[in-house]
Amino acid sequence: MASDATMKEPLAGAAAEPCYRLIYRSHSLLAGGGKDETALAAILKQARSRNAERGITGALMLYDDWFAQVLEGPQAAVEALFATIKRDTRHDTVRLYEAAAVPKRLFGKWAMAVVAEHHEPDMPMVATTGGLAQGAPWKVTLEQEAILTQLRDLTRGYGRGS
Repeated sequence: MASDATMKEPLAGAAAEPCYRLIYRSHSLLAGGGKDETALAAILKQARSRNAERGITGALMLYDDWFAQVLEGPQAAVEALFATIKRDTRHDTVRLYEAAAVPKRLFGKWAMAVVAEHHEPDMPMVATTGGLAQGAPWKVTLEQEAILTQLRDLTRGYGRGS
């Protein structure tokens, strides 16, 4: 997976750089369908440093054995990461839902969240040495909520039909 595992400040200069946003959904092939916290924490820790080096931020949501993720950053870096994600054998049924240049990052401080029911707060997760731990809830802008709703729908099945 390709998400930072801790909330952090936006990358320096991120507002001045052109930003590209990509949203995809995939089916987890991890043992336990994506519920193995130790495996998820290991993936997220590795992705954190790689994504920071590439200027990529975003949010990863999971529900049952489905992942939905938004990636933001320089277009070439985001597209290269998505190409890697499509080849990753830890998941299948990878489907691109949106990819476009956007005026600004919305998820510069975001990482991973446990998807909650609609109209309930999502909970950020922090990678720790023992797996994943629940972080403090965060405030969400209307722009972020629109994308989180899309991710929530993709993990819950509304967008999985094809």
